[in-house]
Amino acid sequence: MPETGPDNTLTGWRRIALEWSDVPLRAALAATFICHGYQLLFTVGVGKFAEHLAPQIPMHGLTAWLAALAQFGGGFALAAGLCTRLAALGIMAVMGVAIATVHLHQGFAMHAGEGGYAAGYEWQIALFCIALCLFLRGAGPLSLDRVLSGYWRSRKAEESAQPADRL
Repeated sequence: MPETGPDNTLTGWRRIALEWSDVPLRAALAATFICHGYQLLFTVGVGKFAEHLAPQIPMHGLTAWLAALAQFGGGFALAAGLCTRLAALGIMAVMGVAIATVHLHQGFAMHAGEGGYAAGYEWQIALFCIALCLFLRGAGPLSLDRVLSGYWRSRKAEESAQPADRL
């Protein structure tokens, strides 16, 4: 069976796999950040997180709130597939700052360090790259983004099909 049609587009299961590949990425990233955001907002507390950020991050109180909301709210947005690119951008920002300010100097992989283990940036770079994929590709077919874009396209088509009222 050929993998592409006469116009060089993907056919069959390869087209379906490519189109639906964003759904498990969204689900994994959403679950991760809903849990992390929940911890920051309701378990650890944003104040304690801000104290942890204080040595490395300017305006650590505001930054802690933005990070917690980007993680928790962005996680739910990703789960629903709503404003997926914006949510992914917020998560990319959080992970980029975490890598640059906390994890980069610890190296890539987890290793034994002073007083226990030092977490490298391997996990954060993986989450950043998943968010980057979603930012570039969008939410995929099982998403509110897709539903809303179809809605607005059909509304625009209906409006353009109707004759304009003239005075």
